[in-house]
Amino acid sequence: MGPVERLLRRLADPDAPLRQVLDAAATGLLLALAAPGILGPAPFALLAWVAFVPLLLHVPRVRPVRAALLAWTAGMVLFLVAWSWYPGLLARFSGLPPVAAVSLTLALGAYQSLGWAAWAVIVRVAAPVLPVALVAPAAFVVVERFQPAIFPFSLGITQYRFPLLAQVAELGGPCVLTFLFVLVAAALAGACRARREGRPRPVAVLATAGGLVAAALLFGAVRRAEVREARADAPILRVAALQAGAQRTGWTPPPADPARLGRYQRLTATVERDGGPVDLVVWPEKAYPFPLRRDARHDYRPGHDRRIREGFASALLFGAETIDPQTREVGNSAALLLPDDTLRVVYDKVRLIFWSERLPAWLEGLAGGPRRYRPGARLEPLRLTLPDPGDPDRVRRVVLASFICFEATFPEHVRALVARGATLLVNLSDDSWFGATAEPEQHLAQAVFRAVESRRDLVRATGSGVSAFVTATGEVVRRAEVSHRVVGDGTALVGDVRLLALRGWYADLGDAFAAWCGLVVAAGLGFGLRRRG
Repeated sequence: MGPVERLLRRLADPDAPLRQVLDAAATGLLLALAAPGILGPAPFALLAWVAFVPLLLHVPRVRPVRAALLAWTAGMVLFLVAWSWYPGLLARFSGLPPVAAVSLTLALGAYQSLGWAAWAVIVRVAAPVLPVALVAPAAFVVVERFQPAIFPFSLGITQYRFPLLAQVAELGGPCVLTFLFVLVAAALAGACRARREGRPRPVAVLATAGGLVAAALLFGAVRRAEVREARADAPILRVAALQAGAQRTGWTPPPADPARLGRYQRLTATVERDGGPVDLVVWPEKAYPFPLRRDARHDYRPGHDRRIREGFASALLFGAETIDPQTREVGNSAALLLPDDTLRVVYDKVRLIFWSERLPAWLEGLAGGPRRYRPGARLEPLRLTLPDPGDPDRVRRVVLASFICFEATFPEHVRALVARGATLLVNLSDDSWFGATAEPEQHLAQAVFRAVESRRDLVRATGSGVSAFVTATGEVVRRAEVSHRVVGDGTALVGDVRLLALRGWYADLGDAFAAWCGLVVAAGLGFGLRRRG
């Protein structure tokens, strides 16, 4: 027998270690191909529904150590393909040399994949006492929701372009979709094993999985119709979201862009000239290129090179670095400029990115210098009083939840803002640091699910894209594609959003679904360990 024949025989043997490793890698690759921004067409996202099948053919039947290694392999492949933007981000945003950026990326991937390894051990230990189709999805939800991560990620966001499916996120976030992925894959893997071993197919498990998917689609259809009806009767706010930057490339931090303020000013003036004043203009995170005093109460005088309002009249919400004149502390903030030139800082970013925005003092030397923002101390929405264009004698009161950049990846953060009365979500971001990668699309997908969970319309303004208007049903009705270079003064999205006061299920349930999954995991581990003992 030649070496090729021996290799083919090993690959055909489901118990061969090489075959098992390749199956594990296939799971990671299928999930990566389903991730937003990796492959363009939406149907590729459906790969997530079968991606776990190759891995689950082996995890419940091999020794726990091997199960952990196989799952770790799947997680590592997923990380390296779907999050291939990590090295460039670390180099451009944190100033690391390329070798250090790649090394740290591998270390982060290895850490993230430990959650997969823990999941496999849980499944292997609990499989003799609980159905794999129950414990496998429950355990993955627990790992996905509660494992600490720099950039939180849920496999459920792969379905953001399928609004009917996305509606179930209102019941507990995108991890509800993750549960369904793993459940369907576990049922299919069980059927494959039964056929291979000559046993009857698990008809009940297959029927349960199919029934839950059908129930999710039915819930999505009914709930989307209800939210659309509520939106039709909600007050309207006319908003413009501007995008006047471009992606950053290379391995070094890019130079400053002193012309950025002028582009945003001219683009805002063009919006008003072409369509009339809007209720609110939104500039992205750090769109204002100069430090802004935290105690500022008024715009600079006309003619000053740092004046914000130039050629436009609308109210403006914009991102800027702010400095406390007494403590010299720096913040990543959102500020509001009203039509009478009144100016105030209205929000400081609460959740700061480790290494690039917050860093222990003892690590500052390794990072090349101080790299710390002051985190925001208050989580309060912005309350605005705006004139009513239809009646000059009346005013409208608007409550906005503004949050900055990767805060959109934290469901509980946005939920807390909505609980304080916000009727509109506004996300200021700057994704230009990620370069020509899949990250801007992945970030948009995260924001889509914040709109579904909270049942609020969302306006997203980012320097280089993807800027978007998202309805409370998770439908992207306007979007500005990623800008590889600045064309003219940039891109403006102008449209009407609805101010909804609808109370969503996630507002009441929170992470109850993930907690329920935790109870299933605890029971599986307890009974499984007792049985092994």
